Amino acid sequence: MHKKEIVSIASLYAISPVHAGSGMSTGAVDLPIQRERHTNWPHVQASAVKGAMRAHFRNYAQKDIESINQIFGSDKQDKDYPGFDQDIPGSISVSDAKLLVFPVRSNIAPFITVTCPAVLKRLQNDLLMAGFSEEINHPVIKNNDDAILLNWQCKEKKIIMEDAVVQVAEETVQVPFLADNFKDIERLVLVSDKLFGHIVSTCTEIQTQIKIDHEKGTAQPGALRYEELLPSDTLLYIVVHHSRHNNKIQASMIKNFIETNIRDFMQIGGDETLGRGVCKLRWLIGKEGGS
Repeated sequence: MHKKEIVSIASLYAISPVHAGSGMSTGAVDLPIQRERHTNWPHVQASAVKGAMRAHFRNYAQKDIESINQIFGSDKQDKDYPGFDQDIPGSISVSDAKLLVFPVRSNIAPFITVTCPAVLKRLQNDLLMAGFSEEINHPVIKNNDDAILLNWQCKEKKIIMEDAVVQVAEETVQVPFLADNFKDIERLVLVSDKLFGHIVSTCTEIQTQIKIDHEKGTAQPGALRYEELLPSDTLLYIVVHHSRHNNKIQASMIKNFIETNIRDFMQIGGDETLGRGVCKLRWLIGKEGGS
């Protein structure tokens, strides 16, 4: 019996800084990034993710407009397709790109990467929904300045992360699922939820942008602005629901079609002409989920 819906998960590893803007701000940063309301963690909203996937898919299947509309829903810009003016429902739904690992400067390496128990708990819930049987077990962080190394070893007893100092546990904890499925991540450290929230709120990248008056060779008045970016080496992940299309195309076929054509590298967010938002995309391999 064919399943009506199948869930899959993909990781997005930032090769270049990512700017998924939330609009203008009245604060010190003119162009902040998108953040979750309840945690203040950076994320990329689902609409931006789905739009990036559609654009990436279109690059692989430029002549197959019908398949693009069947998978992502109708788009009136696709005027080459005879039914472009019809409302065609899509066959997939895409989650926000959720933060999993964040890079931070350190005294022991150019940078280390951090995550926290709340993030891993969220990932575990998404894995269960997607039908993965693996469990992500991790020890309890007792104090806000404690840290536990995941899948690597270090002789240092204390590590400096930006303006914070953490006490490293003696024993390294092995988390096979993270090591097997997120191979781009190195020097991963588990920190407290509180410290993680502080790091992702204060350690993003801020860049200054100006516009030059080509006649005078100086900055135009009022053209100075500050833009916030998710740094390179940030790791996010998305959850994709594949459903049967018009009771004709099976969810498994749509899933295979998506994973075959949306892979390798994908651009997400703004400032594409500045090389921003290039991400390495990998589909997690596991048991198919859905109901």
